[in-house]
Formats: sequence, C-alpha cells, structure tokens
Amino acid sequence: MNATHFDPRANAVGFLRLFLAGLVVYSHSHLLGRFGTEWLARWSHGSTIAGFVAVQAFFVLSGWLLTQSWRHRPWLLGFLRNRALRLVPALWVCLIVTACVIAPLVYTTTPGNSGGYWSQTPSPLGYIGHNLFRPRTQVCIGSMLASVPWPGDWNGSLWTLYYEGASYLMLAAAGVACLLTRARTIGTAAVVSLLSLHIVWRLAPGVLPVIAGRLYDTPGKGLVLHFAAGVVWALWPGLRIKGWRAAGIAGLALLTLAASWRFGGHVWLSPWLLPPVVLWLADNLPLRGWEQKLGGDYSYGLYVYGYPVQQLMAHFGVQHAGFAVFFGASLTGAGLLAITSWHCAEKIALSWKATRATAAPVPATS
Repeated sequence: MNATHFDPRANAVGFLRLFLAGLVVYSHSHLLGRFGTEWLARWSHGSTIAGFVAVQAFFVLSGWLLTQSWRHRPWLLGFLRNRALRLVPALWVCLIVTACVIAPLVYTTTPGNSGGYWSQTPSPLGYIGHNLFRPRTQVCIGSMLASVPWPGDWNGSLWTLYYEGASYLMLAAAGVACLLTRARTIGTAAVVSLLSLHIVWRLAPGVLPVIAGRLYDTPGKGLVLHFAAGVVWALWPGLRIKGWRAAGIAGLALLTLAASWRFGGHVWLSPWLLPPVVLWLADNLPLRGWEQKLGGDYSYGLYVYGYPVQQLMAHFGVQHAGFAVFFGASLTGAGLLAITSWHCAEKIALSWKATRATAAPVPATS
C-alpha cells in the first residue's frame, strides 16, 4: 500500500475523536461534580479512568494519522507549521474565553469579592500570558473556584498538550532521519525497543540506568508511548489484517486489556494492546466522513472547553441536579463553544496550512 493513497476521510476517525473527547468530559464530570468513582475506576481499583484511556486512544490515532501524513508529504517546515496551526490558535482562544468570559461570570456571582476582577492575583492576563506556550504554568485566577468540588483549577485538560507537542517534535525528528520512510525498519525497531524497555522498567526498575529510569518515570510518558505505537502501525499498512481475523485480534486485545485494568499490568500492556482496538474501530465503524457531515472537527474544542465549562457549572451548583443533568449541561455548553471555536478560529487557522505540491512522496518501502 503506497502512502500517497492515504485518505483521512475514508475511516471513522472523526467520530472516534469526538466520542473520545466526550468520554473525557464524562470522566471529568465525576471529578468536578463530585459524583464518586466512575465505572472504569471501580473496575480497575482506581488505577485508571475512562477519560485517561480516551486520551491514550487520542495519542494512538494522532501517531497513526500524522505518520501517514509525513509519508505522504515529508516536508519538515510544513509539518511543523501545520501542527502549530492545529494546536496553538484554538488554545489561545480558549485561554482568552476562559479568562475574559467564563471566569468573570464566576467572579461577578461570587459573594464577598473585593476589588476589580482584573486586579486579582494571580491575574487574568497572567493566566493568558503564562499559558500561551507552556499550558498549565498558571492554573488559577485570583481565589475563584474556592467553593467547587475541585477548587482553583480552570483547565486540567491542558496538561496533555505538552506531551502532544513533544510527540510531534519527535515524529518530525524521526521523519528527517528517514526513520518513517526509507529506514522504517530501524524506526520500528527503535519504537519496539522503547516499548519493551518500558515493560522492563515496570517489572524490574533497578535494571535500567538512572537516566533511563527517570525518563520512563516522567509524567505522561505513557501517552508518548501510545503515540509511538500508532506510528509503528502506520509504518506497515500492508500488515493490517482485514475481515473477521482483524475483529478477532481486536476483540482478544480488548479482553486482555480489560483484564489488565482489573488485575494490573495495563500501564505497560496498553501501548501494545490499545492500538489494534482503536484502529479496528477506525477501519470498521460505519461512521465515515463524520466531520464532513457535522460541518467540522469539534473534538479538540470539546476537549479544551469541557473542563472550564464544568467548573462554571459546578460554581452554579448544577451538580445538585444529578449526574445526568451536570454531564448533559457540560457537554452542551462545551459543544457550543467547540462549534464556535471551529468556525471562528480553528477552521480559519487550518486554511493557512502549508502545502507543498511539488514535494515528491516517499515510497512506503524500506
């Protein structure tokens, strides 16, 4: 299969991304509305939650899609520019909306506030400026959100963007080194080695050198490993099994993963087991071209706006009406902001994406 035949719309990725973003909002509803332990947290004895598995699946899809994109058009500057246009403008708009619209609503409806909103410490402008390039550098604005179940934090979802950006840079470096094209065998061996060393670190952490051990102990390393696993699946499209055998492999992987959630081991097994499940769903769900049918890709907006909207809902006590109302109101509010974000920011930014019509595609052979 030649990489030039890649069509990002010939699958159910659009639906999957939107569903996964909704799953993150679902998990955060339990936390931010204080509704107790969600189903996967109970099943896994608190070792993971559905929203985190959704983020892992996001990283698998991202690694898979972006590797195919690089193999179709291996151009470093264009790749980096396109990735920045996808992440940064929507993030900046979200920071502005949070600091200039959502937070003032909380401030003006909180009894006992003294002084002006813009004079709060930490400041609203600081929230925007500090988080422009390093999300989560400033998490709060003044002393607001003191009475909600999860106080002070305006957007806990942004922590993953650092690791997403790091994954993009690592993929670009691998592309420049031809590890995604002519030397894909070496690239595959490097990823498999990283995944294998992760297992070694989990089972016998004293075996690895101190530097390697610290690398694997970094928060978010599992997300990068899921991204890398998606990369490998994209490097060898000809090995993808179709039909009932693919369904059987995906089903077995899912059952094994579910058992690892219950009995332990999912931290190092997930990068091996989650990709075949996610990619089988992308290939076989009858929901192709979902983004075109809805008029846009609202998954990123739903992800970044879900948390601040839920904090707003918690401030107004919507959680007292029950989980279904809180989750539904949060999903609706974040969804409306996501639609607005797509049409007023993301779509415009993506129209500036760099193209290089003269770039010669690199054959998908080693």
